[in-house]
Amino acid sequence: MGNAGESPTQRSSVVADQPLDIKEQILCAAEQIIQDLGLGGATTRAIAQTARCAEGSIYRYFPDKHALLIEVMRRRYPRFIELVGSLPDRAGRGTIRRNLEEVAASALAFYRAILPTIAAPLVERKLLLELRASFVRTQTGPLKAFNSLTSYLEKEQRLGRVSSRPSAGHLAKLLLGACFAQAYVEHILGDEARSGDDQHFARETVRSLMEGMTPKRTLASAGSPAKPNGKTKAVVTA
Repeated sequence: MGNAGESPTQRSSVVADQPLDIKEQILCAAEQIIQDLGLGGATTRAIAQTARCAEGSIYRYFPDKHALLIEVMRRRYPRFIELVGSLPDRAGRGTIRRNLEEVAASALAFYRAILPTIAAPLVERKLLLELRASFVRTQTGPLKAFNSLTSYLEKEQRLGRVSSRPSAGHLAKLLLGACFAQAYVEHILGDEARSGDDQHFARETVRSLMEGMTPKRTLASAGSPAKPNGKTKAVVTA
């Protein structure tokens, strides 16, 4: 498969010159076209022409173009997808902060990479409905990441390593939503919108999420039961 820095001509030579099996040729062709033209330009006819196979061959391996797109995403960005899948099993291991920083950095890179790909379905309703149906059929899509992170945080809450006060689902949306928003403004504005490097963004986002906006003194006095002597009991949060 072609690297990010290769030209379209170089990438097309990967498909044309290497003795790949048909499925691999189709995946390479789809990746090339999506990267160059976006999802709207990745018609099955264009993919078949680039892969040098019959258009019907695509449907031997994929029920539709969107299933093909999802497979391309799996291949190009395995780190985020594998990380999301393993999150619930990480509960109780490592530190909360480090685990969430890894999620944030990986999510930012993933969202930054797929934004050009998902642009067409966001403005073309037919493509959007097809993509939604494909997500349901293949049990993939954005909700899988949110649900996995929510499950992880719920387990950490049960272990007492995360406060039970906030909603785990909303914590997941705040973290992943911040990553998507950062990728979005970078896509619109370019490097001007970057907030340091990815590790810095991840650290500050997780720190801000964990510390919250409520002053610690206010949080302790409002959320702690009073002792018999009238003093409040300190609240310890992960």
